[in-house]
Amino acid sequence: MRKKGIRKNEALLWFGSWTSRIGNIVFDYANSVSIVGAFAAKPWILAVYQSSETVIQIVFNLVGGAKADKGDRKKIVIITDVLAAFICGILSFFVGTGYMAQVMVIANALLALVYAFNSPTYRAMIREVIERDRIGFFNSIAQAGSGIIKVTGPIIGVGLVGVIGVRGALLFDAGTFAVSAAAEAMLTRAAGTADPKKERKNVFADIAEGFRYLFREKQILFLVVLSSLVNFFLAGYNLLLPYTDVMYGGAGVNFYSKALAMEAAGGILSSVVCAKHVNRFRDNMRALILFLFGTGASLVLEPLFALTANVYLCLLPFALFGIMLTAFNIQFMSYVQVAVGEAYLGRVFSIIFTVAVLFMPVGSFVFSFFTDAGNVNSFYIVGGGIVLLSVLSVRMIRQKKDT
Repeated sequence: MRKKGIRKNEALLWFGSWTSRIGNIVFDYANSVSIVGAFAAKPWILAVYQSSETVIQIVFNLVGGAKADKGDRKKIVIITDVLAAFICGILSFFVGTGYMAQVMVIANALLALVYAFNSPTYRAMIREVIERDRIGFFNSIAQAGSGIIKVTGPIIGVGLVGVIGVRGALLFDAGTFAVSAAAEAMLTRAAGTADPKKERKNVFADIAEGFRYLFREKQILFLVVLSSLVNFFLAGYNLLLPYTDVMYGGAGVNFYSKALAMEAAGGILSSVVCAKHVNRFRDNMRALILFLFGTGASLVLEPLFALTANVYLCLLPFALFGIMLTAFNIQFMSYVQVAVGEAYLGRVFSIIFTVAVLFMPVGSFVFSFFTDAGNVNSFYIVGGGIVLLSVLSVRMIRQKKDT
């Protein structure tokens, strides 16, 4: 009989992931505060700082995925976390100097480069260290922890910068990445998994091989395309959300912050429920599309509830959105981690991340031109697009079964 409860590898991965996530949030907050404080009249410096991360990810995500499939994944995640700790530590010595802006931009670019290798490798490594039937449970708890950190991280950042300053906060970041690396060093291979032989080619050949695999596996390709289109519409959601303070200016104060809190609460609740019932939906494409439909439908409800002028009712769709989107993300990640061949996991995840990075800014620009950001009815367009996407997906799945 198998033991119930939390496994050692699961606890180590959660601990390492959550500590480094806190470090990332504090790093961005400390640097942003420092740059704005020192260069208030030069907003382009903050723009360069923020955009450098996106450019690096677009260029190097695919390379990181190829390396994840051809190298020692555990070693890669440990080394990248150690490098992140080193970068944060070095950066702390430049706070308050005349070179601060340049060094912060460089440090952020270097961390983005490190993340381009760490992120697909970490996702791919889960298959090696977590038992196959536990992956959904692991992802659910990981998502719940990330949701809590998303809410508390900025508060931690404010507190740290206020108490120990920017330099102290950066040293704290270095410590979180070092702790994450230490946790990952204690990981062991899951029972029943073998270390596959990895034939190394040049990186471009490895990337091309990953794309060929993706086009052979039509079900996985369908999911990658679906996630890309979902990210396009989510960019529209992210654009509209800050404008809810304008939409509900007469109905309540700080609606935007309340909507964020409701979304986060919904996401945490969804993660906990999924952790208990995730195996009911495992390998179930219909459940995946159902969660996607719910994500869009919750946004379609927003303009309808706005007619009531009741703030609490108007906040409810954001909680439903958090519930449905989190369930979709958990199912999506778990399905990919189980269904994709282990030798291609890193490259598939790198393709998913690269396309996501590309589609988000495209979506932001498109919705900024074709929607009225201050009008609550714009949620009809974003939510309706996701609903239409889910309906088309169901039809495609049915057609595939009929052929």
